[in-house]
Amino acid sequence: MKNSFSKAVFSFKTKFVNRKLEDLHRETAANLQDDNLSDLNLKKRQTLVSHAIKNSAFYKNKYQEIGITKGGVLSEDDFLKLKPLTRTELRENFDSIRTDDVSKSIHRKASTSGSTGFPVSVLHDCRHPETPIRWRILDWWGVEPWENQAFIYRYKRPFFKRLRNSLLWWPTQRIFLAAADLNTKKLDKFIHDFNKIKPTLLQGYVDVVFEFALYLLDNDIKIHPPKMVWVTSAPLFEEQRELMEKAFGAPVCDQYGNTEILLIAAECPQQNGLHIMQDTVHIEFVDKDNRPVPPNITGKILLTDLTNFAFPLIRYEIGDEGKYLDYRCKCGRPLRLMENVRGRQTVNIKTPSGLLIRGAHLMAMFDGHMKVFKEIQLRQEADFSVCIDYVPRMSNQDAKDAAEKMAELLKKRSRFEIKVGYRQIERIERTTTKTPLIVSHLE
Repeated sequence: MKNSFSKAVFSFKTKFVNRKLEDLHRETAANLQDDNLSDLNLKKRQTLVSHAIKNSAFYKNKYQEIGITKGGVLSEDDFLKLKPLTRTELRENFDSIRTDDVSKSIHRKASTSGSTGFPVSVLHDCRHPETPIRWRILDWWGVEPWENQAFIYRYKRPFFKRLRNSLLWWPTQRIFLAAADLNTKKLDKFIHDFNKIKPTLLQGYVDVVFEFALYLLDNDIKIHPPKMVWVTSAPLFEEQRELMEKAFGAPVCDQYGNTEILLIAAECPQQNGLHIMQDTVHIEFVDKDNRPVPPNITGKILLTDLTNFAFPLIRYEIGDEGKYLDYRCKCGRPLRLMENVRGRQTVNIKTPSGLLIRGAHLMAMFDGHMKVFKEIQLRQEADFSVCIDYVPRMSNQDAKDAAEKMAELLKKRSRFEIKVGYRQIERIERTTTKTPLIVSHLE
């Protein structure tokens, strides 16, 4: 009965109070019925580029020398001529990238945490919120937006923001666990509230959701199983997924997104890769010359936000690597698949000779050793040496043995150019809300 009431209130709000959101929801649903998403995607890129050249001083200047005029791009080949937008350009040209035809009321500023390098800021276009895409993904997993939900993040929301959120979503209940300084009292209260409202969704950063899962497993605590667990903001080890699914009694959905472009791709229940949201974002996998690589070949990721006309991001070189998959998902959805992204690539382990050991390679090397840790982080110092900081889960000896094996694997991978040690600590130190796998102090 309560769920029916929540649904009725939600439907009223979206149809009469926030009609624009309802219209966008219908539009995104209709997009998946389009016979050719690739054509729709290209049309949106053509419109975006034309708008950027006309209204953004940065893009007008950037594309002038290659002869792209206000008419924009006409074909895929034209689009490939556009020079990628680098993170340095984004950081140094914030004011000139944003368009001159938008007011402050239709955009909001967002900044990266700086966990993988220097922070950057963008403007999100409020005319095109990510909510309809979020609802799309939830629908894949059988979660309705009016059902109760639970969230775990590092930060604590201000009181008035929490109050506003409660009023906005009433009568749907949403609970939040601020994991910045977790303790038993906080965890037990969250568990009590969780079992009381029985949320169908649990969402949060990978590392803190994993920490919560370990608390449940290590203390033999059962919770009401949600329909899905949605993890974000960090690479997901398969061993972490396995333990989380055991703790929560629910499948774990991995996604790819970032501060700059929130929802890029996500898993469906088939878990055969990530479905790319082709109607709202264009993703490319390219070689060192920024030319497309074939499916199943790893390349640099370039991102184009098809919905942000306030602050265009066109062929944005975010610093990640990934690849298209050469098959379609059994679920039948028309969206292309990409491989799960194994970590931000702007921070790597480096050797004196210039060899780079990327986060994706480290995840592959360390696969099979993660179950014994609560937290882990690699810290590279100015002399190129690396220390593996770890927090053991249960057995100190098992964690020490695993860390020793991981150190040896990293030494071999670095061709023995760097010293690799390890140490047990009580908790990973954080300077941001995220926990990067690699922290580098190299200049």
